[in-house]
Amino acid sequence: MIRGVDHIAVQTADAERAARFYIEALGFSDRGRLEVPGAGTLIFVELNGVKIEFFSGGKVPKESEWGSDQVGYKHLCLLAEDVIEETARLKALGVEFLMDPKDVAGLRVSFLKDPDGNVIELLQHLK
Repeated sequence: MIRGVDHIAVQTADAERAARFYIEALGFSDRGRLEVPGAGTLIFVELNGVKIEFFSGGKVPKESEWGSDQVGYKHLCLLAEDVIEETARLKALGVEFLMDPKDVAGLRVSFLKDPDGNVIELLQHLK
């Protein structure tokens, strides 16, 4: 069962700069950093229960460039009671997954595509 939205992830050219803007200009709170192998340092900010996760390394898109590394929306993260069960349920419905459940940094995650190809993360806090 899906319980709610945990965070929105945004690919940026500079995650520190983006977080600083959200904190200093928009009043978000710094909610910390998480080191994830292969993804680098993720920076979280929050305002009234809405969390945004910033990734560095994005490129400003050109008109003809539509890659996964462009600046902007990266994925929507949904909280799940059990990522393994939810992944199996959605696969049975024919949903395409980019990554099967994986445990990382005290979390269990999997990634899927919606019908338009937008990426959605399923997240379970293990601690």
